[in-house]
Amino acid sequence: MTDNTAATTEITDEEALARVKARRGYLLPVHELMAEVDPQILRKYDDLASDLLFSDQPRALDLKTRYLVLVGITTAVKGDPDGIVWSAKRAVREGATRREVLEAILLSALPGGVPTVEEATHVLAKVFDES
Repeated sequence: MTDNTAATTEITDEEALARVKARRGYLLPVHELMAEVDPQILRKYDDLASDLLFSDQPRALDLKTRYLVLVGITTAVKGDPDGIVWSAKRAVREGATRREVLEAILLSALPGGVPTVEEATHVLAKVFDES
């Protein structure tokens, strides 16, 4: 029995980072950490995220809604501010209004508490001034 998967999946950290940057247009510190620890982890993470977020395959939720959900989740879990900005900008590009983005952030107060919303307000200028 031969192992063909090793030959097709082994990539270097530089290759993994280049692939992520090409697909997303940016790199986050977590991408660099994953690539340094094990490029295969980054590849698998990127494959999953890409399938869920960037896939052309029809999903129950349209892209705008998926990105608005990410805005709310990233805010609620006190995720990185770059994640809030990124997902909000993507939602706007897909047709979300300012009010829809703000509502997604405000909804995060229920599971995450008001401080999560307060934190998110610090990054809103990056979403709306640069979009």
